[in-house]
Amino acid sequence: MDESHDEALAGSSSADRNPFILPADEEVFRMRQEEKSRKAKERVARRGQKVWQKTTKSAVSGRSAKIGDLLKNTGAAIVGGEDSTPGKRALANAEMMHQAATMITNDRQQEKESMAEFISKKREMFLVQMSLDTKREEIRKLEEKARMKEEALRKSEQMLEEDAIRFDTFLKENDKKAHEAIKKAERETKLKTDKAQEIKKLNQQIQMVQSDMSKHREALEDCLRYKEFLDSLVPPEWFEEQNQIKCDRQQQRRQARIKQKKKSYEEAKKKVLAEFVEEERRRDEALAKQGRVKKKSEKKARQPDLPPPPKLDQEPLTSSEEDIPMFFTKQEQLLDIFQALEEQNLFFIQNSQETEHALDELKQNFGKVQKTMDTKTQALRSNIRELVDSIDVEEAKAEQLRKRIAASTGDTLDRQEELLKQLNKEVKHVYERCGFDASSSPTTLYMLSDLEARLEDLLSDIGQMPEEYVAKAEKEKEKKRREKKRAEQQALQERMQEERNRKAIERSLQAPRKKVGRPVMFRSRLQKRKVSKNKDMSHGEDLDEIKHLT
Repeated sequence: MDESHDEALAGSSSADRNPFILPADEEVFRMRQEEKSRKAKERVARRGQKVWQKTTKSAVSGRSAKIGDLLKNTGAAIVGGEDSTPGKRALANAEMMHQAATMITNDRQQEKESMAEFISKKREMFLVQMSLDTKREEIRKLEEKARMKEEALRKSEQMLEEDAIRFDTFLKENDKKAHEAIKKAERETKLKTDKAQEIKKLNQQIQMVQSDMSKHREALEDCLRYKEFLDSLVPPEWFEEQNQIKCDRQQQRRQARIKQKKKSYEEAKKKVLAEFVEEERRRDEALAKQGRVKKKSEKKARQPDLPPPPKLDQEPLTSSEEDIPMFFTKQEQLLDIFQALEEQNLFFIQNSQETEHALDELKQNFGKVQKTMDTKTQALRSNIRELVDSIDVEEAKAEQLRKRIAASTGDTLDRQEELLKQLNKEVKHVYERCGFDASSSPTTLYMLSDLEARLEDLLSDIGQMPEEYVAKAEKEKEKKRREKKRAEQQALQERMQEERNRKAIERSLQAPRKKVGRPVMFRSRLQKRKVSKNKDMSHGEDLDEIKHLT
């Protein structure tokens, strides 16, 4: 009994120690020795035990399995409980510990355990306790998560309720605003219709007023035209008289205003002087009471503050805006003026008719004169063109003569003198035929200038003649000239033909010449001098001119 009690104390003391702290070497050897002795004693004791009193290794492992199952079932019950609370979980943990301790003590009571078994049991208890703490921590975390989720759900529900309340409030406000907007739209529509009707009425009134204004404007324009017409009938002396009367009235009003201003100025001046005298009197009385005497310098320094005099020269002339009275006050005045105007209009009509008649005559005379002047102008223009052409021809001839004179030698000078004498003779003949006196032996140029002047006079006379007569005379003269020229050309051709016939007869009567010896080579032709040819041509032209003049 004493040994078993000592072992129980040793087991209890070893159980109170921390199993994870390594013991000292002496204790290890001691514990090993004790373990050996204990096992030897157990073997000795088991030898005398019955079969049913003995235990096996599987019984020990079975206890550990039972404790693990107990922990699993208890933890599952604690975690899976829907209505688990901290108090219930604490009771479940205490019950689980009691059952585990009961199982262990039952096993201990059945059989005494060794140190290794005790350590293993302690280790199992530590593991169980550690798993229990882990599960408790996990349970605490899960409870915290559940609490947080519950709080989040509660907040979400609260937010949803608040959102629902706000949404209901928004819907109510929206409905309220919609009703107010509908009412406002109805009011605005009603106001719009009222305003439209009012605008329509005002437009009608405006149209009526405008129509009245147009009527009155037309009447005013008619009245202004009548007034202007009547003013044009009024003599200007009457307007001057009325303007003079108006100016006199303006001067009278101006003089009245000037008198009124003078009067008001005098009254204001008297009032200021009276106030100044009264003030001086009171001042003198006050000084007399004080026993003082007023100095002369003070009397001179103080002067009354008189108002400024009015500017009468700058007073303007004002108008009373009254219209000038009408000149016509009786109907007889207008009738007299209309009769005078009617007589004046009849006189003007007669004068205009006479003027139109004279104008028609002038137009007819102007047409005739214009036609005659046009015909004369055309004739003069044609004469001018002919004279210009003849001048060009004469200038060309003069140019040729100048060339001939420049290219001529001493032999041609005699011929030129003969030609000039012959030309002078022909011009003199024409000069005498035209009715001039050639007894004073005038020069060729003088005779030509007289002939030119006579020609201009004749051309002017021709311009005054009828066109038909002039055209007929020109045709006759042209016909005679052509006939004369044709006769001259025919006579010239006959003479030339006779000369050719004579030369042909002479050649036929001559004996034929025989060529003897070698034929003579023809000599090269010399170039003909152009000067001699021009001389011959100019000489021929001079002859033609002389013939034409004769």
